[in-house]
Amino acid sequence: MSKNNNLLKRFERKWVFDSIDHNQLFILLNRSKFLFTTQFSDRLVNSIYFDDEHYTSINQNIDGVSEKKKYRLRWYGDFKNITNPTFEIKSKKGFEVSKKNFDFPKINNLNLLDYKDIEKIELLINSHFKFKNKLFPILTTHYLRSYFLSSNKLVRSTVDRNLKSLLLYKNRNLNIIKEYNDIILEFKYDLNLDEYVRANLGNISSRFSKNSKFVNAATVTPHSLA
Repeated sequence: MSKNNNLLKRFERKWVFDSIDHNQLFILLNRSKFLFTTQFSDRLVNSIYFDDEHYTSINQNIDGVSEKKKYRLRWYGDFKNITNPTFEIKSKKGFEVSKKNFDFPKINNLNLLDYKDIEKIELLINSHFKFKNKLFPILTTHYLRSYFLSSNKLVRSTVDRNLKSLLLYKNRNLNIIKEYNDIILEFKYDLNLDEYVRANLGNISSRFSKNSKFVNAATVTPHSLA
């Protein structure tokens, strides 16, 4: 395992849309003051989220704690076949985000729908990271992401749609997939650009949101996390 990006710091702002077509949102971005254009091709984003037996991370996010952490394994493409994964430790304070990434080739080519492979992932994560409390694979998220860049190349934007999630913890029926209709818009930019971004939001009319795919996936299946 090797460290990829030592420490990434940035601002992240999110909006949630439940009554707009993603193509309409693309037009909105293109006509905004930022003049967003496509940065590169869409791709499928997959994550396994981890938490301890007390659900510390889930509870921090549900309760709106100012400073919180998420632990996840991320890869792109086919959601069943884990390919070139990266383990991420994401810390958040308000809208300010810092993230550490670690390449994790030992988990390459494992099958998300094989419970024995899930157990292998749990073992590998805990053997490499000496966390205070043991972490367990809790749930997954999967979605299609589109990428945009402002004309001055200072602000990145992503649009996530076709959201799905799968409960892992204490669940051996790995074929149950939960689907969501929301579209999530996110702006990402350097810490010193927040005033500039807020001053130019213009026709991005939906309210700011603390939407978390991790929390949404956890809260829609309360019976399974009991």
